[in-house]
Amino acid sequence: MTPLRTPKQQRSVATRDRIMKAAFALFAQKGIHGTNSKEIVEKAGVSIGSFYSYFKNKKSLLLEMLEDYLDRHFLAIWKPIENITVNEMGRDDIKLLIESVFAAYGISPEFHRQTHALRYSDPDINRVYEHERNREVTQMRYLLENNKDRMRVSDQEAAAIVIHNAVESVAHTVKFIGAKIDDHRLMNELADMIYNFLLHGSQKE
Repeated sequence: MTPLRTPKQQRSVATRDRIMKAAFALFAQKGIHGTNSKEIVEKAGVSIGSFYSYFKNKKSLLLEMLEDYLDRHFLAIWKPIENITVNEMGRDDIKLLIESVFAAYGISPEFHRQTHALRYSDPDINRVYEHERNREVTQMRYLLENNKDRMRVSDQEAAAIVIHNAVESVAHTVKFIGAKIDDHRLMNELADMIYNFLLHGSQKE
């Protein structure tokens, strides 16, 4: 079997990028299961041989696309708050984090919706999503542990999971199902809920 290539030259990188962009477009238009490798290369304007020189099959392409997408999703959430004073987290910082999560769900909602649905039937996709979930919970736990002397909660690990699940659930509802009220009302209420859970009424606040 010919080994897969790792693109180094600019032309090779561009070819690989075209394949991934074509796949993104087709997955959104026809669905993941409704798209095959031949359609992807035709849309990308490359040969089928080029496709198989970079990707073992459509599944390996999908997994790499998902990892790339979730990396961008992660950065979209955490980069906006990288300049906060980490041990002085307040209600405004919590609101900013929630806004960043909502914005991240807008990067490619159709791709997110389709792959997220597959995590319940595909262990490889679930593994990628679980890695991302653990990474996000770890980040949240880091914030909580740096503010533990000001907080009402004593179990930062459990609190990080609760907060992650709450924000993710509301963001999923808004972006994938549709909410009947304004997004900002939901974000404000969610920020108040988390702030009250963590900090409001703390003797050390």
